[in-house]
Amino acid sequence: MSETFKEDLQIEIKKYYYKAFRRRGKTLQTLELIQECSEDQFKLFINQTANLIKKSLKINDEIKIHKLLVELKKIEGCNKKIMKLIIAEIINANPTKNFNFKRYKDLFIFEEQ
Repeated sequence: MSETFKEDLQIEIKKYYYKAFRRRGKTLQTLELIQECSEDQFKLFINQTANLIKKSLKINDEIKIHKLLVELKKIEGCNKKIMKLIIAEIINANPTKNFNFKRYKDLFIFEEQ
């Protein structure tokens, strides 16, 4: 996985948790909680993305990969930007395959918080 992907993913996850905890007071405890949640989700997304990339290298079926992405979409913190980052990383890892995930619009529809 590229360093750019990891950096962008980490930023998006932090944004999500700062937004999720915005109604709480800006105490040290809240900031520690945001940090802990962000780190846990970052590790989860990295592991899930690595697994998806491995599976995408083995599977040559775009529909099966789409189903795996739909499952990934259910993870807390996943949003349109994160989904685009993950899909771009899958495509970069599979340069010989012509994946076209743009036609799967359901991957990019998220409920607003």
